[in-house]
Amino acid sequence: MPVVYIDVLLGVNLFVNYFLLLAVGRFLHLAVRRLRLLAGAAVGAVFSLSILLPPLPAVLPLLFRLALSLLLILISFPIPTGKRLVQAVLAFYLVSFAFAGFFLALWLLTSAEGIFVRNSIVYFDLSPLVFLLSSVLAYAVVRLLQRITGREEPPALTCRVEVRRGSARAVFTARVDTGNSLTEPFSGAPVIVAEKGAVAGLRPSTAEGCRLVPFHTVSGGGLLRAFRPDSLVISCGGRAFQPAEAYIAVSEQPLSAGEFSALLNPALLE
Repeated sequence: MPVVYIDVLLGVNLFVNYFLLLAVGRFLHLAVRRLRLLAGAAVGAVFSLSILLPPLPAVLPLLFRLALSLLLILISFPIPTGKRLVQAVLAFYLVSFAFAGFFLALWLLTSAEGIFVRNSIVYFDLSPLVFLLSSVLAYAVVRLLQRITGREEPPALTCRVEVRRGSARAVFTARVDTGNSLTEPFSGAPVIVAEKGAVAGLRPSTAEGCRLVPFHTVSGGGLLRAFRPDSLVISCGGRAFQPAEAYIAVSEQPLSAGEFSALLNPALLE
């Protein structure tokens, strides 16, 4: 076993894990909170110390790795549904493979002495500085691929939203919010959060036909009452979108100082 410095091992893994999780968040348009990403990266860095343990039976590192990836996603991002969680875990492995392939290519090009693998942890014989700079470059490559494949986050846009329910109709302005990943828990349908005044004529008069959507913010969380419109047309960036499934959640508090009346989940523009 080569000489492994614990401080370097932890520091490098913290840095690499942070950019890996950041790439996952950007790829899936998840709400990115720096402190949560840092906490997830720290947990992943601690797990890297398992390279110092004696070799474990082959199945145990695999199970630990699967459990760790799930834990990192739950720590790093607000994941409201099981479907979204599966997508996040798959994206985590996709980005991990991209990072690993990049480092392998770098190791081959630099003719470093070797690679050490134990308990599913890979140790490249590269200097910490090269490793850190390579992580930034690998993240940039992932972001470039995201743009090429059309997965780039939409820019800050203001959209016109037309909602119909029965004979009632409402038109209001919504802001595309990349931090809005709310979905209705049972259907997984994206949610638009609208001020109560914007949809006053559309809301069901009783609880029948409504769903409760849990939400989390920096200042806390709670439940929003949501309803499903009969039709929804979003005019944004010169294009019109008519999502097949969506819910309108009603906010009792104003969302802006009059610039817009709703926050739009970017998934509705895909």
